[in-house]
Amino acid sequence: MVRALLAVVTLVLALAGTGLATAGGASAASTRGGPITRSEIIARAQYWVDHQPGPYDQGGYSPGPGGDFDYRRDCSGYVSMAWHLDANAWTGSLSDAYTYPIERGDLRPGDILNNYTEHVFIFDRWLDGDGGFSYYSFGSTPVRHLTANIGDASLDGHPNGSFSARRYHNVIEDSAVTPHPYQSGRMVSGRDADGRLETFVAGPGGVWHTWQLWANGGWSEWVDEGGPANAQLAIAPNRDGRLEVFALNGTTLDHMWQTAPNAGWSGWAGLGGGGSRIAAGGNADGRIEVFASGPTGVFHTWQTAPNGAFAAWAGLGGPAAARLQMESAPDGRLEVFALSDTTFGHLYQTAPNGGWSAWDAFGGGGRDLTVNHNTDGRLEVFASNGTGVFHRWQTGPTGWSGWTGTDGGAAGSELSSARSADGRIEVFAINGSTATHLWQTAVNGDWSPWETFGTGGTGVAATTNQDGRLEVLGSSGAGVFHRWQTGFSTWSGWSWLNSTAGPALA
Repeated sequence: MVRALLAVVTLVLALAGTGLATAGGASAASTRGGPITRSEIIARAQYWVDHQPGPYDQGGYSPGPGGDFDYRRDCSGYVSMAWHLDANAWTGSLSDAYTYPIERGDLRPGDILNNYTEHVFIFDRWLDGDGGFSYYSFGSTPVRHLTANIGDASLDGHPNGSFSARRYHNVIEDSAVTPHPYQSGRMVSGRDADGRLETFVAGPGGVWHTWQLWANGGWSEWVDEGGPANAQLAIAPNRDGRLEVFALNGTTLDHMWQTAPNAGWSGWAGLGGGGSRIAAGGNADGRIEVFASGPTGVFHTWQTAPNGAFAAWAGLGGPAAARLQMESAPDGRLEVFALSDTTFGHLYQTAPNGGWSAWDAFGGGGRDLTVNHNTDGRLEVFASNGTGVFHRWQTGPTGWSGWTGTDGGAAGSELSSARSADGRIEVFAINGSTATHLWQTAVNGDWSPWETFGTGGTGVAATTNQDGRLEVLGSSGAGVFHRWQTGFSTWSGWSWLNSTAGPALA
């Protein structure tokens, strides 16, 4: 079924009235090269619209508001001015040194759409329910505030597909926005600081690893990383952009980490004893928090400082031997969902970076679960059992719907979910005989019928490329395969990731 690219209507619309400032408000609240709010970025961008700096000239320089630095009069110099950098960056260094990739559906005021070698412009805000947005550009004289549509063939005179959505490392949210955890399981994927996906699969002999050779591109050959056999995996980013992987089996919990952003990996190091399932995610302040279940309940550990060492394990009670997933609320609080064969528990931070609530009784037992966030921030939870797939969703910041059927889905299935480029959640379910798929028909909206996505297997993991296209991994006793979106609504067939099938997951 071909579906049109739907609207990207995010919380930015609700924040736009407070996020935009007048040019008169562009006086520096930030220091040059330091943290800066989104509202100040937009105010500084507007300053050069209202006070034209002079003609486009890659050899010409003009001051920003406050006059504390002269910025180059071209597209990347304009971004440097708006971000109040202490240097004049170019399009390549904006990617390499100052930003990390985000999904287009997560664009917020002051983020950029960057073509590495040719052009960059500043995202302002979403305008409507059809993908329209406004932006600031200094691609030619004069500096301008313009509009476009995220689905246009070209953006600001360059091919749409040449742009990467990116976020400044030092941006401060005018309201709290959290990093969203990656899904845990036997197959996990996380995104490098440069936009490439890194995928880990736990096989009977240890953990296997493959990575994209370039953002949105082909995959390396499989590498045997050793580590715990038949493990459950979780992956999370450190605050500095380095990914960290956690591997738990019945006797040990080990972890390894990138030695620098986009770089190679450390060896395995012990982090605890054995258990059942694991999940990891980032606190609002960037510290990783890890949860593991075992025969007596759920335990957790956390980094005592961003990028740092972990605290001693602490018990939280909760369902024994539960399957775990994490998500984050719009204000940055982490939420944990724990599903065992007999019960479903839920707990949450009582404040961003803070302590934890008591467990809520969230439902009965089941097979597997997946959790994701709507564009408006409300969480959506899916769980499978022997009769199909069911879901609950937040009706507001603290309220939840009851459990509702999805009119089918693969019974007794493994589940995964990811967000499409326009912010809609898509859910994937696989059991021993079939793979199925359903999706939101509108942002924050209702759901399609289930559609066949392939034959049976043992696991599924969905992730998102830098350009917003979904990529889905499926495992079986024959190895690991993948399908990927060839556009925003069309899919490839199933194939190996590289020249071999990879580890078999029975």
